[in-house]
Amino acid sequence: MLQTCTIGSIEPIWLSDLNLFIQGLETNFGTYDPVGEAEAKLKGLHMHESHQATKYFIKFQQLATCVQWGEAALCRQAYNGLAKRIKDNMVHHEKPNTLSGLQKLIQAIDARYWE
Repeated sequence: MLQTCTIGSIEPIWLSDLNLFIQGLETNFGTYDPVGEAEAKLKGLHMHESHQATKYFIKFQQLATCVQWGEAALCRQAYNGLAKRIKDNMVHHEKPNTLSGLQKLIQAIDARYWE
């Protein structure tokens, strides 16, 4: 019968903690579901009242490239995450049909706000 020597060996903490083990795997190898993670982040993305629209759309576009959503779903999600001040101002404009049109309108509204 083989015996293993345990003198001087220290068991890593992640062997007894599942969350640490998963965190270590994701740190070293990435997420197991990059599309699902991007979708969750996209759904949770919100523009803060004190932020400019450009910052919001940079992060939005980064996440949008990772998901396989259609134009309408992306437009709806982009609108849902906007700051209230921009949504309130959009009632004075015709709502665009495309994501790029929505982005242009929002950036124009936001630029006027910061002037």
